[in-house]
Amino acid sequence: MHRAIERGRRRIDEFKNVVYQCNRCGQCLDFSTVGQAPRCPAFESRLFESYAARGKFNIARALVDGVLDYDEELAVRIFSCTECRACAENCFKYLDTTAIFTVMKEDLARLGLIPENFKQALEGEGGLDETHNVYKAPHEERLAWLSDRGRVDQPAGTAFFVGCTSAYVRQNMAVDTANTLERLGVDHTVLSDEWCCGHPYVAAGELDKARQLLEHTIAQYERLGVKRVVFNCPGCLKTFKHDAPEILGRQLPFEPMHILEEIAYQVEQGELKFKPVSPKITVTYHDSCTLGRWLGVYEAPRTLLKHIPGVAIKEMPRNRGNAYCCGAGGLIRYDYADVADCTGTERFQEAESTGADVLVTSCPACLMQFQQTRSRLHSRFKVMDITEIIWRQMDLPGES
Repeated sequence: MHRAIERGRRRIDEFKNVVYQCNRCGQCLDFSTVGQAPRCPAFESRLFESYAARGKFNIARALVDGVLDYDEELAVRIFSCTECRACAENCFKYLDTTAIFTVMKEDLARLGLIPENFKQALEGEGGLDETHNVYKAPHEERLAWLSDRGRVDQPAGTAFFVGCTSAYVRQNMAVDTANTLERLGVDHTVLSDEWCCGHPYVAAGELDKARQLLEHTIAQYERLGVKRVVFNCPGCLKTFKHDAPEILGRQLPFEPMHILEEIAYQVEQGELKFKPVSPKITVTYHDSCTLGRWLGVYEAPRTLLKHIPGVAIKEMPRNRGNAYCCGAGGLIRYDYADVADCTGTERFQEAESTGADVLVTSCPACLMQFQQTRSRLHSRFKVMDITEIIWRQMDLPGES
């Protein structure tokens, strides 16, 4: 039995004016600009409006009006959100819908209503509280992918934030990113005691715990004189660039940026060229919700792909700001695998329908989701991360 929070002391009560601005138009339900295609993954999977943004705003209104109180069923509606931000992107009132959902998560976390499997990943044995990663991997193995430790904890103007997924699950992405920075001549450092960015805590509504992780990392960067931090994970980048200033109440002492932005700049300046791909391939690019709608990076990956000879791009019907989620966001797979699978299947099949040879993405979480979907559907459609293509095709000095 969970305890109640007195009305007026809940976080949602502070946002009554925002909640009341929703005019219930339903624009958050589908991509009318691309033929009434689904927009909200949770709504499309569960088919109850209480899972969509309009429904959740109705719930929020009932909360502030005293008609409803938080409970387990309400928690399911809020925590099954993939945080894709499609609803906010297409809201006619320009409401920050995801901010309201995070506020509701804060209240739910205070009431002990974080979904059970997600909670275990955070607080259980070997969880994030203990190992500083959600994969329950030993912290001392975080740099197992790195053979040359010469840059570890060295003073530098730029740092590479590896992130949990690249460090423990998709280590080739960490290697490709580090190699790319070397190729670009970027003097950089990597932390030996890097902790999770804090995104899982933000997704759980536990912002105080996210603050602790952020403070730990920022202090190390300040000690090393870091002025710019490069990420290959949009989720980590979003946590630092979007969430951290609000959580910490101050601006970051460094500039956070995605590795693709740096590479695209080098290409546009003529400092970097690519070898032709042989045989030629056609790719379709999946816009990560976080890199796209949260951070506004749409053109950098396309610029890079267009500069690689032998690579053609065929867009999916839903792309850029209208791109459909892969289903990995919000760490929903822990408790709502049906939503993750339904969403992943729809997006994967949309990519297949383009006739492209390869589905390319720029997010470790998206890559994992699509690879799982590919296996589940017994598909031969190839899935790759864009950094792998970039590193393979870089025109390295001394190569013929």
